[in-house]
Amino acid sequence: MSADKLIFSELKDYNGFGKSLRIANNNIEIVATLDIGPRIIRLSLPGQENIFEENPPVSEPVDGDVWKIYGGHRVWHSPEAFPRSYVPDNSPLEKHEQLDNGIVMYQKEEPWVQVQKIIDLRIMESHVEVTNTLVNKGAWPIEMAVWSLTVGAKGGREIVPMVQRNTGLLANRHVVMWPDSTMNDPRVYWGQKYIVVDNDVNAKGVFKFGYPNEYGWACYFNHGSCFVKKFHHIRDARYPDFGCSWETYTADWGIELECLSPLSIVKPGASLSLREEWYVLDNIERPDIDEASIDRTLEPIAEKAGIKIPVFEYDGWKNVPDE
Repeated sequence: MSADKLIFSELKDYNGFGKSLRIANNNIEIVATLDIGPRIIRLSLPGQENIFEENPPVSEPVDGDVWKIYGGHRVWHSPEAFPRSYVPDNSPLEKHEQLDNGIVMYQKEEPWVQVQKIIDLRIMESHVEVTNTLVNKGAWPIEMAVWSLTVGAKGGREIVPMVQRNTGLLANRHVVMWPDSTMNDPRVYWGQKYIVVDNDVNAKGVFKFGYPNEYGWACYFNHGSCFVKKFHHIRDARYPDFGCSWETYTADWGIELECLSPLSIVKPGASLSLREEWYVLDNIERPDIDEASIDRTLEPIAEKAGIKIPVFEYDGWKNVPDE
């Protein structure tokens, strides 16, 4: 995914989102919105379908304005609260910087929350590197976490790895549930090594779960390709939502693939960032739900994206030292 042959094209209007910047070469196509955001609205292989969902029908009135989900990739601050988290991003960017290998997008300071959001996107040799940043523009410290939300296109299958660390007779994992979710939701498979979440356009209601994703990756299979979202999990750090570094929210309009940074006290004028890597791999069909099929599908993905496949090895009666 060499960045030396990138072509930048200014679009007067991309699918109703207003002025945008298209960044593309023979390996990747990206569209960043300039009249709203900051937001990456499109990520695809050349000439193929968007990995991201565009313009899901989700909105919420907020203080005389309307927050719209828009789709694509955005950055928020966690923990979630209304109306603080839902400050609309319907206005043009404060500015953007076009780089040789990407773009940096700056949102105007949020009016009463006094946080500025920045997305820095770089196209590297093998992947796309995205740095999501929150800047405290106010006069007091804020405790928050960077919350990176990527809306996957409808109809795909998400796979995330479960912790396999041998803790002997002690627990080694937990999952977090939201009030409107049920453990027996038919869209979800709880395996030994993986959690699988399907996006079903015919399903009613929503499902959301979170957990400490110690492996630091998730895969989303759709349209014959695999999108890998990779980030760094910090063991023993204090994460939002009872310790979640990964969260998934699925509804009939799409699926949100979400990673989070640890909670931090951000002083006035200081910033907090979360970096992630995106890989898009072609000609990869979604695996079946059984874990042997998942393992086989993940083997070439792991080699290209540098992710670790979980291996189940357990003897509860052994006193195994912590890794």
